[in-house]
Amino acid sequence: MKRFLTNWCCVAALFFGVVLMAIPALAQQETQTYYTYVSEWAVPRDQWNAFDKQEASDIPGMQKLVSDGTLVDWGNLSIRVHSPDGYTHAEFFTATSRANLLKALEQAWTTATNTSFVAATKHEDLLLRTLAHGGKTVSNATGYLLVGFYQTKPGDGQAFESLLLKDVKPFLDNDISNGTLLTYNLDTEDIHTSAPGAYNIALLFPDGASIDKFYQELSAAQKTDPAVGRMFEALTVAQEHRDGLSRVIAFQHK
Repeated sequence: MKRFLTNWCCVAALFFGVVLMAIPALAQQETQTYYTYVSEWAVPRDQWNAFDKQEASDIPGMQKLVSDGTLVDWGNLSIRVHSPDGYTHAEFFTATSRANLLKALEQAWTTATNTSFVAATKHEDLLLRTLAHGGKTVSNATGYLLVGFYQTKPGDGQAFESLLLKDVKPFLDNDISNGTLLTYNLDTEDIHTSAPGAYNIALLFPDGASIDKFYQELSAAQKTDPAVGRMFEALTVAQEHRDGLSRVIAFQHK
């Protein structure tokens, strides 16, 4: 999920710099901190079906964790844009505290040694501090997850977080309201397994038409003043940017 398309950065920078300025009614708001756990797997192609079945068998347990309030959401992913050394499958879940996140992790851990997981050739986990999160109540959903990964320049992490909360979050909240998005996350690492200053914007769309709508808005944004977009570019390292595109094969949001 970290090594994909490279066109998001310049387009997103322009988009967020101009479209967001056009919605002053969605002003900066206080936001609750969430926590998100992500597991990524590199599964041999001949094991994909078995891995998908294993993921499906875990769904009732995840649904229970949402219904009892432990989790806010969860999802299972199949990567759609692969790289030679990249991952093929992923799963994530989000909670409002580290305690609830770890409670869900310990439940998931009970299946960590099953045959499908053991067959994976590579595995990585991420524990993220979710700066902002939005979503609609939905169950048994599918869609596509688009993630843009960014690295801030030294000393610019706080400024970038402020930019995300002030100028990116309001637009994404609007897209939740109008149905373009099912959920979104603005994340940074809580447990650092890479250099500090890494951030991601994760957008879960219900279908391909919603992605088209989103990019049509990006194209239209080029006709207006990209002032905040220039700030976006100034705070990040362009050559460190990556995108991820995954098929959401199961998703639930409280």
